[in-house]
Amino acid sequence: MFIKLLIFIVFVTISQRVFCVDSGGNSVYIDQTNADQSTVNITQTGSNNTLGDPDSLLAPEFAIEGNTMLVDIVQDGMNNVITGNIVGGNTTADITQTGNTNTTDLTMGSMGTGSGTLSMTITGSNNTTDINIGSSSNSSNYSNITDITGDSNTLTSNIESSYTDNTISVTGDSNTITTTQSGASGAALITGHNIELSTIGDSNTITILQDGLTNPNSAILNVTGSSATVNLIQH
Repeated sequence: MFIKLLIFIVFVTISQRVFCVDSGGNSVYIDQTNADQSTVNITQTGSNNTLGDPDSLLAPEFAIEGNTMLVDIVQDGMNNVITGNIVGGNTTADITQTGNTNTTDLTMGSMGTGSGTLSMTITGSNNTTDINIGSSSNSSNYSNITDITGDSNTLTSNIESSYTDNTISVTGDSNTITTTQSGASGAALITGHNIELSTIGDSNTITILQDGLTNPNSAILNVTGSSATVNLIQH
């Protein structure tokens, strides 16, 4: 088992623990356990980008565990931070941050044998995202596509649902998006909780809660404009 770690033109094959710092002040820390069939490509181009911090209790090391995994993380700008913990399942993760001082606190933990896909593309600066998928061991077949363009946007998301498929797109500045999904028992070909959100504008605040345990909820929102407040609750 191996992970191929790429920093600029430096290739490192790792087996258990590696901490790498390049001349631009970028740092990568990975604590790997049984990463079956894993390929991890990490590219950091600017300076002072951080992937995992083994010395901080608030930002623990990036941990990659196992199953069929493909992780591609690109940071490009300066002072961007991604904290970690992709754990298992048939995971495909793709995170790209392009501006400066963007933060991500990922997790995707305890997916069990569930499927995956995360895909986040963030363009701009000072954006904060916190995605936590599957704090239970049965988050089967989920998907979360996030696209943020602009500055100072905040996205907090939580998914614990079987067969969920989300798409969130934010264009503008200073928007705050909070979504919470939990528990609906979807079956094959039937989705669990699902959110399709498109926001164009500035300073919008959108909160979506889907908490049905057995009945899947679906929300499609298109918000265009600025300074809007939307609260949506589905039981």
